[in-house]
Order: sequence, then C-alpha cells, then structure tokens
Amino acid sequence: MKETTKPPANPTGQGTVIIRTQSLSGVAIPYVPVTISLHRPCDPTGNDLPEGTPEIQSWSATTDLDGRASFSAPVGCYRLRMTAPPGTNPVPEGMHTLFLPADGQTVTGQFRFQDPAPGPICASQTIVHDLNVDAWMRDATPTVTNCDGYWAVIVWDVPGDSQRIVSRTPSTPWQTYVGFPHDVCWTKARADGVPDSFESYFTKC
Repeated sequence: MKETTKPPANPTGQGTVIIRTQSLSGVAIPYVPVTISLHRPCDPTGNDLPEGTPEIQSWSATTDLDGRASFSAPVGCYRLRMTAPPGTNPVPEGMHTLFLPADGQTVTGQFRFQDPAPGPICASQTIVHDLNVDAWMRDATPTVTNCDGYWAVIVWDVPGDSQRIVSRTPSTPWQTYVGFPHDVCWTKARADGVPDSFESYFTKC
C-alpha cells in the first residue's frame, strides 16, 4: 500500500493578500479599515477554517481611494474583518475567510456595500479622511447632501451646526471652503469657483 503524506499544519512561504472594498456594482468604497488574521493549525489547500482555530497574528490597513489594501503575508488560512465607515451600508455576508495556499501566490478577498454608493471623490469617508477632523467627529455619521464636481456639502450628526462646504482639485485633497454659519457673499463664492447649484447656501450681497 502506498503511503500518503498529510500536508503540514503550519505551511511555510510568503504571498500576497489583497482586500477590496466595493459596492455591489463594483464602485470602489475608499478608506475602509480592514484586518486579516492568520489562524493555525490549518491546511490552506483544504479551503476550510474550522471554528475555534487559534489566531496567531493579525495585520491591519485602510483601503485606498480605489478601495484596495495589500498585505505581504505567510501562506495559511485567514479570517477577514472590516470596520464600516459611518454613513456606509455594508452587505451582511457573514464571516469572511481566505486561503493563501502556496509561496508566491496572490489571493483576493472583498467586502461589499449596498448600492447606490457615493463615487470615490465625494464619498463621505474620503472627505473626512482628507479633512482630518477632530477625533470626536470621526465617530459621528457624516452625510454628503450635495456634490457638484469638486465641491460638496457635508454635515455630521452631532449637536450644533457642523455643516460645511468643502472643495478639492484633481491633485489636492478636500479642504474646508466655508463653515456654517457664515457671511460670505454669493458674488465672492462664485468668483472662487463655487458651482451655481450651491447659490442657496450664500447671501446675496
């Protein structure tokens, strides 16, 4: 009888794990905190990670503007986690696992969000990321109420008037143009490049 050899419980080697965060229609959801955790003993060629398998190590990152995070990681079995940014609507798909079976391979996992999703440029988490708001505001839910090109109106669900108009360019991040309340005249705002759809936010003077 030919003897068979069982694969090692703790395989060696290094590969790449890619995590994507996107909507059901494939729109990138940027700046989502994600974590991968390595669990052993586990055979990654079996595509099965039993409940209760100990976590050995974990790595965390935040997906970029294209909704992508990349990890250099050992061959093995992984569980994936993410923290949905305030204002997003993730698809409830249960526990996510991923298996990196061999040295030099690349595997990809994903977290999906409901449509319709904001485009990456005006996504609330993109604006919050660029503005670098105070810590107490990062835990509040932001809502983009108007988006016109590289201009947007954003507000947080916090006491007081947190609404502000923000802008960016193709090569620069979001910045606050004006907070509310304000006394900026529409003639000045228009000269500064504020789109006509924002006229109601300014006084006529």
